[in-house]
Amino acid sequence: MLDFKTALETLRNYLKEHEMRFTTERMIILEEIFNFPPHFDAEKLFIHIRSKYNHISRATVYRALELFDKIGIIKKLNLGGGVAQYELKMDLPHHDHLICVVCGKVIEFVDDTIERLQQEIAEKHGMEIINHQLQIYGRCKEHRKQ
Repeated sequence: MLDFKTALETLRNYLKEHEMRFTTERMIILEEIFNFPPHFDAEKLFIHIRSKYNHISRATVYRALELFDKIGIIKKLNLGGGVAQYELKMDLPHHDHLICVVCGKVIEFVDDTIERLQQEIAEKHGMEIINHQLQIYGRCKEHRKQ
């Protein structure tokens, strides 16, 4: 399972290999991601970080998220609503998402039947699956009646 120490080491190694500076701001942003809800958007993360560290700019947060996504620490997701979401990625087993269109709640799940059917459909069409994302949109238990 991914922990902060492993992610920090991955970041340090990448920056060193690419002759980039390791900054306190990048470390703070990474640490705050580990203390944030599992699915988050950049602006909410920025607001949270800014409330604690007023010297860290919006641009720094957004650039750090791009870097962390590029090196595989986090994964950028399109879960609808026009705002990109992020989740920790390293060592994360494959999973799909149920997304409430009312409150935005995200439920992660794995279903062997769905995985098998996707493979069968791909093979039927001569396709080799390299990666995929499945998002199912609906109303969560709390919002079904609305």
